[in-house]
Amino acid sequence: MENIYLHILTPNKHLKRFFGVDFFMNILTGSNPLFKYYSTTLDANPVYKTGPITFLDEMYDFLETELSNKPKGSIIGIQSNPDIYSGLKSLDRIIELLDKYEMGLYLETNSTKVIKDIPLLKAFSEKRPLLVSVACATTEIKSKLLGDRYLADNGMKIVQKLTNSNILTGTLIKPIIPAVNDGLEDFTKILDMAINAGVDFIYPSLSLKFDSQKIKAFYDIIDIEFPENMVKYHEQFGYKTTWESKNLPELKKNFVIVCKKNKVLYAMKDIINLYKPNLNIQLKLF
Repeated sequence: MENIYLHILTPNKHLKRFFGVDFFMNILTGSNPLFKYYSTTLDANPVYKTGPITFLDEMYDFLETELSNKPKGSIIGIQSNPDIYSGLKSLDRIIELLDKYEMGLYLETNSTKVIKDIPLLKAFSEKRPLLVSVACATTEIKSKLLGDRYLADNGMKIVQKLTNSNILTGTLIKPIIPAVNDGLEDFTKILDMAINAGVDFIYPSLSLKFDSQKIKAFYDIIDIEFPENMVKYHEQFGYKTTWESKNLPELKKNFVIVCKKNKVLYAMKDIINLYKPNLNIQLKLF
């Protein structure tokens, strides 16, 4: 049973990264299917686990035991491996437990199911710290490496609903795959869409991460969908575990310029301060 607990809440060893999360929650089995091919630098849990995404009701009891032993005020992070709404219709019972033990929540999702939870999240945000991130990666799906949920139109529909309810919400731009969705024009369009949707912050992950199994599966898809990229990838990246687009300097420069011009937060420390302003003070104590 103790091993199960350890897999529900995992400490974040890098408080200045991953949006100030103290403990990551994974209450589901299975993985985001896209993690079979890659992860990004924003994914605290890059592991791909085979099998369907499922949920067992008794996990709520295990979660409560874990939460009861954690410091009050801790931020519990729910990331997208897998997306929490792939296994649950609502976060109602999770929110109830977080409120009971006086915890905050960092939620990453690009499922439209979150829209039905807006009244619940709004009420929670009035008592506890809450930050929501919605990931998107492209304005047009061109590959199996990018699921429909990563379409910008889908993401902005969610963002607009959340920001209209005064819930602190940002856009994550990920994944950026070289020669697939790393064009400046598309990247800038996503920035503009996010700003028009009223985001509180934008944060990109401009690197891909691989292991030996992922990169093989990745190349298999590329060979089918973008065979013209195979030679280019092998020459530029081979079997390296980290990939970055050749457009990276231009993307970064444009990202900062657009965010500054529109007064949208883009630095991790400033994003964390949106809902966890005492983090930097706490760090100085140790």
